[in-house]
Amino acid sequence: MRATAREQGPVATRRFYVIGLLLLASSVVACFNGNVLEALSSVAVFVTYVAVASGYLVVSSRKMVCELSDFSTELEGNRVRLRLHVSILTQAASVLVGKLYVAIPPQLSPTYRRVVLSMRINVATGQVVLIYLARRTGLHTIGPLRVTISDPLQLVERTIYYEEFVTLKVPPEVSTAPVAKWYGIVRSSSGARTLTPGTGIEYHSTREYQPGDEPRYIDWKATARLGKLHVKVFEVETSLRVALVLDASSYMFIGSPRSLFEQCADIAVALANYLIKRRDRLILIVLTEEGVKLSKEARNYRDFIEVLNVITSIGWPRHEPAIRVETPSRPEGLSELREVINRSSAAIILSPVLSKQRVFELAELARRSQERGVKFIVIAPLITFFGSRDRLFDVLYRILRFDILGVEIKNVEAMRNLGVQVIAMSPQKAVEKVVAELEKVRASRAC
Repeated sequence: MRATAREQGPVATRRFYVIGLLLLASSVVACFNGNVLEALSSVAVFVTYVAVASGYLVVSSRKMVCELSDFSTELEGNRVRLRLHVSILTQAASVLVGKLYVAIPPQLSPTYRRVVLSMRINVATGQVVLIYLARRTGLHTIGPLRVTISDPLQLVERTIYYEEFVTLKVPPEVSTAPVAKWYGIVRSSSGARTLTPGTGIEYHSTREYQPGDEPRYIDWKATARLGKLHVKVFEVETSLRVALVLDASSYMFIGSPRSLFEQCADIAVALANYLIKRRDRLILIVLTEEGVKLSKEARNYRDFIEVLNVITSIGWPRHEPAIRVETPSRPEGLSELREVINRSSAAIILSPVLSKQRVFELAELARRSQERGVKFIVIAPLITFFGSRDRLFDVLYRILRFDILGVEIKNVEAMRNLGVQVIAMSPQKAVEKVVAELEKVRASRAC
């Protein structure tokens, strides 16, 4: 990316004002002591140096070409390593000091406040800068990104590169261990197995080879033992079509080190991973304040990447999500969901219930879906149990959320009284509960 420097002259740095105030104070003291000539000389030297340095910066910056030649990210556990390669081509003297300023949004900074990182870079060649950020699922806007040059004393500086923002996409973490655990539990239950020979993934029996059978199903051990070709027969699998609806409104980004959105995204990814393991079909629907985002119907792990991409493309709000609590507005695409949900075997809604309006909307949606035989489940994470890493923000957040706890509990009970199945528990227990409910739907459809 080429330089897009703003047209501006050299600007004074903080060091300029500190040295200037100290020089002014010493000059006043010198004048009181009768050393007027010494005071004027020091002020003249300071002003001359600043004027010469400013002019040299202007002339040197016109001969410089600065660009961000490389931008990449790497995931390292609960951190993201941001790699920036800044290249500077210049014929100016190496006495200049280069600095890179990067504005980091609060959710990615260690202190959970918006900060501006400052790092020195080599003016002659440029260099690779590594920045470690917190891993937060979604789309983040980093910037502005600014490269400046300054004099050796760093009294004045001039911008030679300016980039409004850089987008950073962080995918959710996919864990296969819980999926294997849930899969083993449900497969050991006879209620989740049809025990009918057909096509599937679980072994049922062995029979003699017939014309048209696929060679990959040949049971070589039975063939060697019996002297004839035999093929493996698997159990019939009852596939489900599941609609996962993820709420991504601004109030979902409350909490640290894991926000409501990230907790719900982890649940959606775990369920999607499990459903694909069971050879089911699923579609992810994300409700944002800008509209509805849908993934294509996922049938295999190749389509699973599309589900991850949709979650990764959800942008974080620019306000401070740690202390801002809002009542959710009516989703723009709620009416558009009915057609997708009505074609599904089950619908799983991941959304907190902070208002009576949301309770009645979900209750009405559940009633219409259940009339068509769709299993309707609402996973409602309680916003009250999420805090902030920063102590001051956490105190403010506790004050704001004090009155919300009773409202949330009443809304959950109201939804249950209206016949909606609501799961309000930890993410791990919520996934296990939903898996158990989906297997009940599978067993009922197999009968």
